[in-house]
Amino acid sequence: MTKQDELQKQMVDKTIKFYKTNDKGYLDLAMRFGKCRTTIEVLKKLCKDGEVLIAYPDNKLRDTWIDECELWRYDNPNVTHVNFSSLKKHLDTGYNFFIIDEFHSASENERELCFEIMKNSVRTLALSGTVSDDTKMDWGMKEIAKYTTLQGIEDGILADYQITVHLVALDDIQKTKDKKGKLKTEKQRYGAYTWVIQKMKDEGKNFMSLALARNRLSLSSIGKLRYVRKLLKILGDKRVVVFTGLSKVADEIGIPSYHSKSPNDDAFRKFQCGESNHLALAAMGKVGVTYKELDSVILMNFTYNAEETSQILNRAIKLDYKSKIADLHIVCLNELPELKKIKESLSMLDQSKIKYK
Repeated sequence: MTKQDELQKQMVDKTIKFYKTNDKGYLDLAMRFGKCRTTIEVLKKLCKDGEVLIAYPDNKLRDTWIDECELWRYDNPNVTHVNFSSLKKHLDTGYNFFIIDEFHSASENERELCFEIMKNSVRTLALSGTVSDDTKMDWGMKEIAKYTTLQGIEDGILADYQITVHLVALDDIQKTKDKKGKLKTEKQRYGAYTWVIQKMKDEGKNFMSLALARNRLSLSSIGKLRYVRKLLKILGDKRVVVFTGLSKVADEIGIPSYHSKSPNDDAFRKFQCGESNHLALAAMGKVGVTYKELDSVILMNFTYNAEETSQILNRAIKLDYKSKIADLHIVCLNELPELKKIKESLSMLDQSKIKYK
């Protein structure tokens, strides 16, 4: 029995003991610990053939659950899978076990639907590897057990990691027309947005639409795109996933891309099979997907959501190269609004492992 097997068994025992006196709780387990296997072993003990609903935010998680159930021999014909977006269809059905995977990713509306399903379920188990204080407050469930990334590194289950934040200048050469038809560089447009946003903030006015417009400018930044291309050349043949945030940007990097507008998933499958070493993603593939033998992650898009950023960056922490230090890169505009956002976005991570360049 490996160290990971022992730890998973301990987690299963803790969970089974928890449900002797509780009907709902959550496991906060570091990515790659084995949340699916742990859950399946619990189901084998507490719900061999009862009605089970497994909910998730990304459809690729459905395949993961099906594969894991087959691998660990949980043969229950009464298991139903559902994307968070379709939870409404299950409000009137009672379940013996309601599993909520990556529960921190649920929107406010999806969370309310989960609460309704929980009322009709005997037991509820929520799963995540990045649970913030806000998520704990929003869901109001008891913590069954926690296993952190630091513990995984110390136990030899996960690779250690380093994060490099690359501070990049906005392009101040190439000009495009703004809404008024005036030619401006992206630096000039970003500066104009920032000035008006601050003015509206001081006057107590709603500036959200302008903030979103400024963020879209950041997502499609020429300066960021140019820098990522250079970084990919430096990384060479290493296996790299680039998270962009926009399908248009993913397509413009110059490497295979996969997103909701892709005609098929060929690029994703070829990357997973090792036929290609670089893959650009937009919103797809952020949660619940394990990228095989990954060397580096490049993140062009990040939010104030520390849970989401932790999920994406943890893709590089691998089980199969325990002695290797995972190489994580974040491309950030060297502008005060972005600097503030990146500080908050990385707040859940070990600050000693972060360097700014």
